[in-house]
Amino acid sequence: MDLIVTCIPGLSGLLAEELADIGISAAPAGTAAVSLVDATTQQALEISLWSRLAERVLVPLASVATTPDVAAERLAQSFDLDAHLLGDTPLNVHVDHETGVRGDPRISSAVFCRNLPRRVVLQREPEGALCLRLLIAAERAVLSLDLSGVPLSRRGYRLHGGAAPLRESLAAAMLRVAGWHKADSAKVLVDPFCGSGTVPIEAAQMVANIAPGLLREQFAFLQWRGCDPQAWQAMRADARAQVRANPEATIKGFDADEQALRLARANAERAGVANAIHFERRELGLLATRDFPEKGCVVTNPPWGERLEDRPRAEALHQALGRRMGQLARGWPLVVLGSEVEVLDKLGAEPLSQWKLRNGALTNYIRAVRTQLRAPVLPLQAGEAAFTLPEQAQAFANRLRKNGRQLRKWIEQEQIQAYRLYDRDLPEFNFSVDVYGSQVCVQEFAPPKTIDEKLAEQRRVWAVSAVRAVLGAHREQVFLRTRAQQKGKHQYQKMDARKDMRVVREGNAWFLVNLTAYLDTGLFLDHRPLRNHFETVCAGKRFLNLFGYTGAATVHAAVGGARSSVTVDASRTYLDWAGENLALNGFSTRHHRLERADTMDWLKECREQFDVVFCDPPTFSNSKSRDDFVVQRDHAELVRAIMKRLEPGGVLYFSNNFRKFELDAFVRKWYQVEDLTRWSTPPDFNRQPGPHHLFAIRHAEE
Repeated sequence: MDLIVTCIPGLSGLLAEELADIGISAAPAGTAAVSLVDATTQQALEISLWSRLAERVLVPLASVATTPDVAAERLAQSFDLDAHLLGDTPLNVHVDHETGVRGDPRISSAVFCRNLPRRVVLQREPEGALCLRLLIAAERAVLSLDLSGVPLSRRGYRLHGGAAPLRESLAAAMLRVAGWHKADSAKVLVDPFCGSGTVPIEAAQMVANIAPGLLREQFAFLQWRGCDPQAWQAMRADARAQVRANPEATIKGFDADEQALRLARANAERAGVANAIHFERRELGLLATRDFPEKGCVVTNPPWGERLEDRPRAEALHQALGRRMGQLARGWPLVVLGSEVEVLDKLGAEPLSQWKLRNGALTNYIRAVRTQLRAPVLPLQAGEAAFTLPEQAQAFANRLRKNGRQLRKWIEQEQIQAYRLYDRDLPEFNFSVDVYGSQVCVQEFAPPKTIDEKLAEQRRVWAVSAVRAVLGAHREQVFLRTRAQQKGKHQYQKMDARKDMRVVREGNAWFLVNLTAYLDTGLFLDHRPLRNHFETVCAGKRFLNLFGYTGAATVHAAVGGARSSVTVDASRTYLDWAGENLALNGFSTRHHRLERADTMDWLKECREQFDVVFCDPPTFSNSKSRDDFVVQRDHAELVRAIMKRLEPGGVLYFSNNFRKFELDAFVRKWYQVEDLTRWSTPPDFNRQPGPHHLFAIRHAEE
């Protein structure tokens, strides 16, 4: 007899390779199947028991040239019922109409059964029935015996898959792409997004040589006259004898969702590999070198689509995955399932292979890359002018070089990528100059109306020319913007509709900055010391970030091992940005919530307690839900509300940028206050009066 073995569309080449390893020769028949000519019943059963990639094993019974309206009747007439059906065994008939062919599968199924030579019991479900499949095309119809019934990918160990479960056969295909099936491959596997555990379980079964069909009791071929039940039971007994007890392998599955991990552990127990897999709740951003003990591979299905809806966050997460694996598993093959090529490109690693497949209604890709450790890139730094400058720009250029010399050692020692090079040092050049990696943001503080506009424009030209010359920057690397005193609803207005996100490093964290679209870039550089401090004090703590902006402080707290965090801001744009920053560092919003709300209103409703709180309110703010907020006038009320939510022994870091700010006497009277302004001012901001005020506020000791 001939056989057609189906698989996930796009993986027929991998299936043919797998069957060859089993000792069965098959040829791809399109992208979704392989064919066997003059196959034996034993081969059909072997495939059902041992193939990890196959979906169904089909025996073609009849093919007739006909039209769709009479196809079911013609196929029934060509079907020798008694040659295949055991006694009064029920029949399950599945009908597929090719794209463009109209028809009702239920009607076609009923017509087929009515035209059989004797009455049969039609059963809706395949369990315990002989299964037939009808494929009706425009000019031809095909009848096949389905020896599998329930798809072979349903191994029997997964009762509940959680959100967006990964098909077992697809997980096995990813493992084959990674080379896990090879005898000489390093038997160390890590899945950073294991979900309900399909990849680690399939890997553990492969290394233990557990036949994927061994757990299943129901196969449609058991209702087929052509099957010898005793031969099948002997084959199963032989497979059980081939199971390797305690194979040497290290398999680890990590995930942020404890509920998914509970499912994973239960699935592994049913699969017989619970002792072979280490499952742990830990996010990508908290994985460490010890989790990658030796040479191995990373195979994973990162959140996309169902589990992480917006594409920007998915792109940020893939950047984090590629970077983290380059740091922790350099040179390992990394195999990832994704739905968007552009998102997979963010892995930023050396491509090895890619398989395009059809996963249900979705087009997916299995991409294999080799992880790479990228050397830290130093930012632009001041040096000798790259070209001759006009005399009027010399003083500004000299100051840039002087500041650069003072900061150079600090930048290189601390591996600073984003810093302030100049901050209104010279009265005639009322600018700030911030370096973000290979980009420069030049901000002019709007001159008074008494200054001639032509002279102001000329100074802008001189300033940009000096910046380019001293930093060796192309004009496309320099972004010029003007800061004016903001009032009312214009305070956070977009400057430009274009979105141009760039990634910069700050200590152990990475952030997206935008030098074109907003008044602020997304990263307040003056708070760098405090943000780095959060990494050292937030391990195991509950962290709250009020007026959270783009969540930079939250990211550092997460990197430092915060148990959970909440970031509150009234802007959806900034919270989306914060979500991308979290993803860029390998963290989800499952334990790091983003709350869109007015801070004062949120504090009134909040009933949670926190160990570390960061509050950096604007000098003033407008909100549709409350009266204007003015930090000098309203900060005592704000602090009092925060302290109700602060756990005894906890600390509130209260900051603001109002130069004339004075802490209210009430706050000093009722709480322990420590002024950290000088400590928190970084070297690149100490040329001007402090850019911010910072106080550590604690409950008074009783």
